[in-house]
Amino acid sequence: MKFVVAVLTFLMISFNASAQTTVQTSEDGKKVDFITAPEPEENLIDDKIYFFVHSMCSSCKDAFVYIYTEHPELKLPITDMKFHHNLELYKQCVQKFGISNKELRLPLICMGNHYLMGWDDSSEQRFEDALNAYMAETAPHPE
Repeated sequence: MKFVVAVLTFLMISFNASAQTTVQTSEDGKKVDFITAPEPEENLIDDKIYFFVHSMCSSCKDAFVYIYTEHPELKLPITDMKFHHNLELYKQCVQKFGISNKELRLPLICMGNHYLMGWDDSSEQRFEDALNAYMAETAPHPE
């Protein structure tokens, strides 16, 4: 059931460009906030996670379902490629990691000095590894 809720939520977010926050009720009755249609940004921010997707991308949906079910606390904003202003951020991420044009695909998840591109059977573990490294790098350091 979580899978169905996650897929439907992804589709609602992807097709609802005007909303800034969508509140969805999970199957256990809890409210879950999803941040959608981020405000246009000119430059990538190193301590922010970017989740580049397209609403028609099945791999993007698979990634979203995994992240939504395993890490709802991330409240990860979807950076949908159907919006022109997100293309510049996508290009910056591609350039930052030196990804060649022939390698490009979605989803593209940029986390500080780490990225994941595409989604397959090994992606869940690769996401966890990248997320753990990112969290360690961005955690506040005691003085």
